[in-house]
Formats: sequence, structure tokens, C-alpha cells
Amino acid sequence: METEAQICPFFQPVLAVDTCSIRGYEVLGRKITSQGVESLGEFFHDPAVPAEKKLEVDRLVRRKALEVFKQSGRNARLFLNIQPQWLCPFMFQERKFPTLEYLEEYGINADQIVVEISETEFCADVESLSRLVARYREAGCRIAVDDVGRGLNNLERIIAIRPDFLKVDTLLVRKSTQEESARYLLEALGYFAEKSGLSLILEGIEDAEVLRLGLEIGARCYQGFFLAPPAPYLAEGAGLEELMKREIEGYVGGEIQWCARQWCVSEELERILKNLRFSGAAQNLDEYIGRLLHCLPAYCFRIYVCDSYGYQKTPDFTRNPGGGWTVSSEYINRNWSWRPYFLRGITFASRLGKGIASEPYFDLETRLKIWTFCYFLGEDLYLFIDSRMN
Repeated sequence: METEAQICPFFQPVLAVDTCSIRGYEVLGRKITSQGVESLGEFFHDPAVPAEKKLEVDRLVRRKALEVFKQSGRNARLFLNIQPQWLCPFMFQERKFPTLEYLEEYGINADQIVVEISETEFCADVESLSRLVARYREAGCRIAVDDVGRGLNNLERIIAIRPDFLKVDTLLVRKSTQEESARYLLEALGYFAEKSGLSLILEGIEDAEVLRLGLEIGARCYQGFFLAPPAPYLAEGAGLEELMKREIEGYVGGEIQWCARQWCVSEELERILKNLRFSGAAQNLDEYIGRLLHCLPAYCFRIYVCDSYGYQKTPDFTRNPGGGWTVSSEYINRNWSWRPYFLRGITFASRLGKGIASEPYFDLETRLKIWTFCYFLGEDLYLFIDSRMN
């Protein structure tokens, strides 16, 4: 049985990329033993431990954390994990949640608190959970949904709760550096957060590779041992800011170099296409493509032509392992207007009178990261050249 003196809060910084500073601290429960410091994670997940005991320990951790936070005088946010099932007794009660009472007791502004709704257990429907969480928001707290990417239940919760932050599950973050499907999901979450006006927080940042992946997908905040381990105090920001700035500048420098290379490649393709001088007549496409295939650099591996509505007008011409080209007619009349690069490509290519390259993306056919060059041929015809990342 844990004594009150054994239980203590640890604090792990959450850094924001836009300011390179500490955005807040997540509170994590710890137990001090003769062997050292132990996480309370297993305690809270142990089904043999009574729910009342878990709630008692959790509230003790929160009270101690708020006391330390108040004494620090930090102008930051405190991220507090709240198990949604612990809100069930308040479903038909109007009295304040204990956490809100603690804020009044310690004189802490509610807008400094981020309530993390974690785990998946809840005794009622998601609409009821949403109404309960709204009581934190009405008091001035911000809301985060934790463990995003762990289970499908999170998707429904995100829609119902309308959080300010999405915290991506640590396991998904780790898998994203090894498995394509995990990376695609992470990219989709980054896109969703951007479109929804949410701040995406990546947990489990164990090395620079994962941090740079987060920068690539547009995550705003980061948390993990690579930046700072949990500690019994609120870490200072100076050293962490320098680390974050160094990683950001390294990432940006690499991206600028890549963009510069792609610019040179685009200019090379532009020169080739202008020299070939397509007549603009659809009946001359076969002859034009025949000449083009002999001129394309090795990084170009597939070409085809579409009209402005997205319908493919030619076969696919795909470079084979021997260096020649394979012709495939199965894609004729397929519509590609739904591809992310299509509408932007044809609009800019026709208006500017020059080719335009897409952002990098993962190809459905090859599963490789590629980019697509779009060039206006005239007579409502657009040439697309798929190229491997170089």
C-alpha cells in the first residue's frame, strides 16, 4: 500500500515549435521506493486495484502537482490526465469537479490547465462525455484528447469533444519511422489538425529522426526523452530551446537543399519539353511522346497525358528495369482529378505557361515517395511526369 509521502508528481515538458519554448508540462504519477522511482502506469492499469484507490492516488498526484505549479509561478500550461470513467459520478450532479475546486484552492487560472481525456473506458455514450468535458471548458480549461491513433473510439471522441490539442499515441509515433501505414496515418492526423485548427502534440520523441518527422507532417508540439525526461520539478527552458532551434534549423536547411534540387530538376524538364515543341494537336501525341521518351532523365519513371477534367488520354509509359519503356493502356479514360496535385497543377501550368512540380507524396502504385511535374501542352492537354525523389 502506497503512503501519501511515496506518491509524487513528475513533470515532462511539452515544447512548441513556433516559439521553440516550453508550452507546458504533463503531470505523470510516480512512486518513491527504496529501489528508486517507479511509474504509476502499471498501478492505474491493474484491474486488481480498486477504482476507488486509483482515484484517490490520482487526485493526490494532481493536488501535489498543482501545488508545485503554483509555487513555480511559471507562465505555462499544466497538462492533467483525467480518466473519463471517473467523471461518471458527476453525470447528474451540478457540483464542481474536484480538479476545478483545486484550482480555486491554489489560485491557479483555469486557462493554464489542459485537461487530457485519456484511455477508452467510459460508462455512458460519447455525447454524455462531451457534456461533462464541456464543464471543464466552460470553467476556462483547454481540452486535449490523448492516445490518438490507438483505437477507433478516439475518432468519435474528437468529433464530439472538439478539443484544442490532439496528443498522438507514443506507439504510433514510434511505428511511423518503420512502417509506411503508420506514417500515412500520422500524416493524415497532421492534415486533419491543420484543417481543424488544432494543435498536434507528438509524444514519444526518442530521437532527432522522430522530431524531424513531426516537423514534416506539421506537428506543433513535442514531448519525449530526446527533449527532456520527466522530473520532479518544472524544467528550465533555456537548454531545451537551444536543442529545439538546432533541430528545426537542421530540418529547414535540409528541406531548402531539397527544394533547390527540385527547382533545378524542374528547370531541366522545362527546357526539354520546350525544345520538343508539341504542335498542340491531339493526333500528334504518339509521335511527341515517342520523342520525349528518349529525352527524359533517369529519375523520370512514368508519363501520361490528361485533359483538364482529369481524364487520362494516353496510356501509361513506365520505365522498366532494363531502361526501356512499358506501355499500359489500362488507365486510359481513368479520372485523376481527385489527386491532390491535379487541380493546382493544371491551373498553374496553364496560367503561368510553364511546368510546375507537386509536393512529395507516396505513390499508390509503387509505394515510393515521388513527385509529379505538370506541363500544359495546349488544346486542353496536360502532360504529367512522375519522378522519384532524388
